[in-house]
Amino acid sequence: MSPVAFQCVPASYDNQPCLRLLGSARNTDADALTARIDELSKQVTSVLYVDLSQTRLLDSAALGAIVFQHNRLRSEGKKLVALNPSPTCRHILQITALNRVLEIVDDEAIVVGAPA
Repeated sequence: MSPVAFQCVPASYDNQPCLRLLGSARNTDADALTARIDELSKQVTSVLYVDLSQTRLLDSAALGAIVFQHNRLRSEGKKLVALNPSPTCRHILQITALNRVLEIVDDEAIVVGAPA
């Protein structure tokens, strides 16, 4: 089985910008992830959601990009929120203790793959 190519897809959640991460985010994807969050954060008034429901893997570089952006947004009085982490992502957030750093929102009303 070949790995799923990583994608960052702009969306919205709760009338706020959201970035859906699809596939496996690895070292080579960290710069693209940072750039997409930078791009969407210009639209953020208070919260930027990162939808992890369809994310298979976040490696240390991808986690670092998310934490960097979380800290940057916090310094601007905004926040980055992890939305519906997949079981694998939830486990990664727990073993790295990032579940204590990032706010995590679970919303069962969101249909996976539904357009924003």
